[in-house]
Amino acid sequence: MKKRRLILPAVVFVVALIAAIPLVISNTPTERGTTLPADQRFERELSTKHQERIARRKARQAAYERFVDSTILSHNFRFIPTMFNVEPAGSSHFITNPNVELSYRGDWADVCLPYYRGFVPPYRLDLFNTVVTQLNNFTTIQTDNGWTVTFDSWMYSANDYTFTLTVYSKTGGAQLELSSTAYPTTTYWGSISAIY
Repeated sequence: MKKRRLILPAVVFVVALIAAIPLVISNTPTERGTTLPADQRFERELSTKHQERIARRKARQAAYERFVDSTILSHNFRFIPTMFNVEPAGSSHFITNPNVELSYRGDWADVCLPYYRGFVPPYRLDLFNTVVTQLNNFTTIQTDNGWTVTFDSWMYSANDYTFTLTVYSKTGGAQLELSSTAYPTTTYWGSISAIY
């Protein structure tokens, strides 16, 4: 009788163990003969139609980046800001005036930009509206993200102004920092476009 009591739990345990083994085996990940990187596995699972769509988008993006690069290298483009603020920690302001821009035209620049005058708050909002014919220390440097264009000018005033334009080739977005010896730095965000 005692043997039967011991055998019954042992049999139940063995049956449960045998039933659990296929579950453990089926839940283990199987390895393929070759291991592909994740992006190749993803492309392999896409249909031909989707792969063609991705290829067209890649080609359009490459063409856009070449367009941005050639626009910057032509030194004949405009920066159109949509927002600006005064540093340090000034409030941001949207720009909706279609006349506001900074145009590079070879060896001169057309400047129509809002900026703040003053050394301490409250600053007074003003508008640069001038043509700059002397672009000192003009440089165009290619970076990992796009381009950095800089130049200095005295803007027909007693102050020296430094323009630093950072252009992002992948997005077409740009950031301009206008710093001077007399006023706080103003930062502008916007985009560039070619001048034909």
